[in-house]
Amino acid sequence: MGTGGYFAYRYEKKYYRRYLWYDAYPSGHGQRLANMVPRDPSAFKDWVADRIKMLENAKLDDEEVTHPGVSVDDGEYIGDNLGFNVIRDLEWTFIGGFILWTYVIDLDNLVFTINGTTHLRLDNMPPFLNDRSSGGDDHRSYVGQARIPSQHISTTVDLWPAPNFDTEESQRNYKALRPIIVPANEWGAPTWDDLSVSQQFSIEFTHQLLRKTSGKFIYAYAPFIRSRIGKFCWDVLCASVPALPLFQKDDLSQKGDFSNVDLCRTLSCGFTGFYSLEAYHGMLHLTTGCDLPFGDREAGEYFWFRDRIITFCVRLGDPTYVAYEVEQMVRKMRHGHDEFMESVGIILSSQRELVVVAVDGPIVRHTPVLDIRTTPRGERPGRASDGRLLLTHLLSPPLTTSRLPWRITHPGQLPPVSSGPTMNLPPEILRIIIHQVDMGTYLALCRVSRSIRSVCVANPRVGKYTVLHRVPEFNTVFAARSMDNELKTIYLQWKYTRDVYSSVSEWEWEWELREVEAEELDRLKLKNNVQ
Repeated sequence: MGTGGYFAYRYEKKYYRRYLWYDAYPSGHGQRLANMVPRDPSAFKDWVADRIKMLENAKLDDEEVTHPGVSVDDGEYIGDNLGFNVIRDLEWTFIGGFILWTYVIDLDNLVFTINGTTHLRLDNMPPFLNDRSSGGDDHRSYVGQARIPSQHISTTVDLWPAPNFDTEESQRNYKALRPIIVPANEWGAPTWDDLSVSQQFSIEFTHQLLRKTSGKFIYAYAPFIRSRIGKFCWDVLCASVPALPLFQKDDLSQKGDFSNVDLCRTLSCGFTGFYSLEAYHGMLHLTTGCDLPFGDREAGEYFWFRDRIITFCVRLGDPTYVAYEVEQMVRKMRHGHDEFMESVGIILSSQRELVVVAVDGPIVRHTPVLDIRTTPRGERPGRASDGRLLLTHLLSPPLTTSRLPWRITHPGQLPPVSSGPTMNLPPEILRIIIHQVDMGTYLALCRVSRSIRSVCVANPRVGKYTVLHRVPEFNTVFAARSMDNELKTIYLQWKYTRDVYSSVSEWEWEWELREVEAEELDRLKLKNNVQ
């Protein structure tokens, strides 16, 4: 009964808040607040107008206001005349500390929001918030979205902060580019069946990462979540890069394994304690709590990788932000270059969205906003959307993919160049050599010649294993060859680091890699069957 919480009305993006000093459970204050909303459609409209009029004339207080009790006759709350504490930020709506429950009657979006994440339609409220008859330790599951019928849930809630850049100027600059919007299927990306082993692996690899980590970023309108998008987008990018070697802590701790390679030329996905690439540190300010990309761009927010210029942003779902991000990308591409330059840029958002920009001298092209989420099972081969296929194509190693279709006929393409005496070695000999070297030597060999590099990037390298293909019916179980030339089955899992001494452990992930025996596959099939 002593559980505290908060209740507020939201109107014109302001929260009129009160403190719930006891009984803040859904079965207590939560249910009584929900009962305030009329279920009769004819009465609902008048009720909304009455609440707005009340708020427009309410007493406002700089100090916290405690919500009153409930009258015994009709269940209606009393005490509108007590006033409200008005605040503009929404971070308090997400539970933390001693606050276990928050409730918002949102008159802007016409939803009843619980704990900042569950949005119930005010015009179609469920009869009860606690939909199970007995209690339990996990009292928050009373209002879990999986337990509330979908007809009561709203998916069109807008809680995003207003942009703090000049939207009119941004739109003028964007229109001055006279951009050509080119559909995803006209950028030359291959189909799933035409992808290499490394390309398919990068997509399968990213499926699990997105499934396990992307959910919380739906709420990136909250500052404490938005401050983490740089790390999230970095992991998505690294996982999406075909033929990018996957490091683990054990790989990095072995003495001598990396003595012959410049680690600053590599990328690292997940929590390995290794982020030496300068570009990663250049993107770190996206994780410091600032409200980017709602402000001006800084040089550190862009970096080059495999001839692509890349940046991260919070969202692309609004045309206002697409115009801003594209115009800023083109500005960055053209800075210090002549008018005949050719560039390709990738804009990756925390909402699993993608826009690709191509500049060919004065001509600017870009894709519409593309979805990179995993598609439903059976909808597309490899469950790869057009956005995922294009991202994989553009991040593939140079010289392994064709030029953009409109550039193929342009003069100036580099002719094939001999890589020297290694061309005389049969590919199968090169594969044997490359598959049996340690990670440090592998990275060094990638830089020796084009012919050796082509063998290196044909199959992804994960620690001490070379991946051959995914085992059917499993998400991240792969057939692989070990450094001692034995065929193995390996299991990759994206998991929390679970550092109990770290206050941010829930945001730190790492890849767990281990060998599995044949008898274990049946058990894994139940847990990791393709969804």
